[in-house]
Amino acid sequence: MSGMRARQSMTFSAFQRTALRALAALMMLLATSVRSNLVNDEDPFLPVTQDETVAVGGVVTLTCSVKENDNSSLQWSNTAQQTLYFGEKRALRDNRIQLVKSTATELIISIADVQLSDDGEYTCSIFTMPVRTARATVTVLGVPGKPVITGFDDAVVEGGKVTLTCTSSGSKPPAKLHWYRDQEEIQGRPDVVESNPDELTYTVTSELTLTVNRSDNNALIACAVDHASIANGDKRTEQPLSVLFSPSVSIYPESDLPREGEKFFLQCVGNGNPEPTAFVWRRKDAELPPLAKVDGAFLRFESLNKSDNGVYECQADNGIGMGDITHTLLVQDQEDSDLFILTSTLPSSSAFPTDSPEPSVSTTTEDKTLPPFSSSSSFTFSSTLPPFTSAPSTLPSSPEVPTTSLSNALFPDLTLLPSSVPTRTPPSPPSSSPATPSSVSRLNGVHTFTEAGVKPADPTAMSTSSGVDHAVIGGVVAVIVFIMLCLLIVLGRYLIRHKGTYLTHEAKGSDDAPDADTAIINAEGGHSGVDDKKEYFI
Repeated sequence: MSGMRARQSMTFSAFQRTALRALAALMMLLATSVRSNLVNDEDPFLPVTQDETVAVGGVVTLTCSVKENDNSSLQWSNTAQQTLYFGEKRALRDNRIQLVKSTATELIISIADVQLSDDGEYTCSIFTMPVRTARATVTVLGVPGKPVITGFDDAVVEGGKVTLTCTSSGSKPPAKLHWYRDQEEIQGRPDVVESNPDELTYTVTSELTLTVNRSDNNALIACAVDHASIANGDKRTEQPLSVLFSPSVSIYPESDLPREGEKFFLQCVGNGNPEPTAFVWRRKDAELPPLAKVDGAFLRFESLNKSDNGVYECQADNGIGMGDITHTLLVQDQEDSDLFILTSTLPSSSAFPTDSPEPSVSTTTEDKTLPPFSSSSSFTFSSTLPPFTSAPSTLPSSPEVPTTSLSNALFPDLTLLPSSVPTRTPPSPPSSSPATPSSVSRLNGVHTFTEAGVKPADPTAMSTSSGVDHAVIGGVVAVIVFIMLCLLIVLGRYLIRHKGTYLTHEAKGSDDAPDADTAIINAEGGHSGVDDKKEYFI
């Protein structure tokens, strides 16, 4: 028993020793690796490079540099380990490769017109002891070609389907394709990628299936290529769609208010693809009027009549389908576009407020006749009329005589407010003969009818006369004031000129003379001085 325990103890001790030795070896290996990395990172003679990406046909620049140099030369080698440059010396005769810069610590070269064969790892070496190297990976991008859209040759009838195929080749890595309808992106089937034989590029294909309608007519379907080698946006190809559809029809009248007796036409316009060329005109529940003529898309009326009222239908055909629409024609009377004002006497109680200071006088209208008018017109009655005056009569003084205005329904807003009706002098008593309406001149498109013998009144008589009176009075006052000012100025100047004392030399020396003769003699120098004396008038 004790022997077994001793053997177990010896076995366990040997296992522990083996494990400790393995752990120690692992630690030493790890320490050596870390030390090696630290030495490499801190090695001033180790070259430093960086990877580059360039599109086919572009220029790539390769840079190799070291922190220190012991007079050793730097060298660039291609993917086939052929020396390109050794210091400043060209080693490979390839005119695409040029020296950019060469110093003791830096070597820079460039490769122009890069091809797909230039793709790979390039090596920079410095010939120290030992030789130190660094690698740079050059990735050459294959530029995809402009996409090509196929599958659309002829126009498609509305409701049909069309399948478009977009293809782009020459990309590396494979490009991505996108579909657009005008500016809106739409989803097609997933891209199909195929490698090109004997080349390093790929061909990408995508399909799009559309169910077209009339809104797709002339729409631009675009296929765009998305790739890293395309710097200025994507490459795209656009394909306009042509959709055939039946016409949608509209009728445009020559005028919104057709009048009786005028020329008139209805135009039928069809919007379809192709444009409609055949038009058919019908009249619902009746034949076309005898004076209506069909002229292609036009229905012409030589002279409108009330009998032309009705519903007219136009049908357009473009070979794909037919479309139709109706239009209701309503012919207006010749006088429907004018406003009529008819005057007649009515009880004043219905026209003026009860608090009017003047008494109301009622007159009969049994013997009055109104001018005829169309039954198709609708009128609005108002208790306001323009003021009028007439010669004094035997009726009471200053009564208010109301009148009635009759207006066409086309001008419902042309009525005077009751408050604008002034006090009017009543007309002379009606004669025994029936009154007949008479027409006065048209004013602003309005005809006024009054009874015979009654002068029509101007609606603006009160305001116009008042304005004229004020203007005349103001002018007269201004003229009078101006005249008075002128007179005052003239009178003042006259008085100023004749005011003052006038001095003459006629009586000089006459103060001590006993008489007039002596005074003359005693004048200056004892001479008469008649010839030398002058008067000055100021």
